[in-house]
Amino acid sequence: MVFRAPRAAPQSRVASERRGSVVGRFCHGCGSIYPLQRRLHSGDPIYGRDHIASPCAYEGYGFEPGEAWWEPAVIVLAPPAEPAATAAAPTAG
Repeated sequence: MVFRAPRAAPQSRVASERRGSVVGRFCHGCGSIYPLQRRLHSGDPIYGRDHIASPCAYEGYGFEPGEAWWEPAVIVLAPPAEPAATAAAPTAG
């Protein structure tokens, strides 16, 4: 079985040119990303550690706008491509 998850990170930690779409909510307490459809910090995250030994301090809290304990999680886009090296001029011959 293969587990696939988007390469995502908290919005504040990704440069603006590398931010993709918002995919979830990042909890600063446990470092996990929860789906946008979930209104409460509960259940399994969509991205994060498989086993957390103790519950997060924010377990059961609602993802209310403006709270400092969470922020949007965005997809991290690939870095911009390096400019192509100028093609060598053809030699006369």
